[in-house]
Amino acid sequence: MILVFGGTTEGKKVAALLESLALPFVYSTKTKTSFQETKVARYSHGALDEAQLESFLTNNKVKIIVNAAHPFAEVLHNTIAKVATRLQMPVIRFGRKLLAKTIHPLVFYVNTYEEALALLKENQRLLALTGVQSIEKLKSWWQNNTTHFRILDRPASLAIAVKNNFPKKQLILGLPSANLQTEIDLIKTHEIDVILTKETGNSGFLSTKIEAALKTNTQIIIINQPKVPAYFEVVDSVDALELAISKTIVI
Repeated sequence: MILVFGGTTEGKKVAALLESLALPFVYSTKTKTSFQETKVARYSHGALDEAQLESFLTNNKVKIIVNAAHPFAEVLHNTIAKVATRLQMPVIRFGRKLLAKTIHPLVFYVNTYEEALALLKENQRLLALTGVQSIEKLKSWWQNNTTHFRILDRPASLAIAVKNNFPKKQLILGLPSANLQTEIDLIKTHEIDVILTKETGNSGFLSTKIEAALKTNTQIIIINQPKVPAYFEVVDSVDALELAISKTIVI
């Protein structure tokens, strides 16, 4: 049995590969999402702490973990690393190939939200493309300065925004877009001065966000992707993933 942490574009690719190889797996996400169970695929959702993850691995006789969760899901990555290390269970990190850093006066790279906030100037209009979980992290800014968050249009995301008392009229509901003009129009419509986003690679259309910022002469701050735990074997292509799995499980 293989445990796949998904909820991402990469997670879908892992599921498709394992399905094609007829390898039994459980597809796990933090929040409930649409997933079609099959003869080889089961679905599970909900956050897992160390004890719960260890119990799940043992009870389901999991032999290998494929971690294709969001690159910024640091708590999950660290939980997987700790439990897998204890159990000496192989972990393959199927991640996103990062883009080369863009060198431009309007483009800034930082490691933390605190560093990002330090770059902002009072009364700048901010477009936050960092996800609904960052609403709380940026509360000190948006309580005093106009900020728009683009978040997923789903009940769980809206509930987090409401819980933090974020102004509903300043929410932009939808997915990131690969359409350059759509992103440019978004910046112009809301008269944005600065964009805050994450280093997500092209799965998150980072190159489009950067190009839209430069086309509109808008500052963009990019939070660097966190480092992956050293215990993980890292791959960034389906072929490399299949090869890594074949070293542990006979295909």
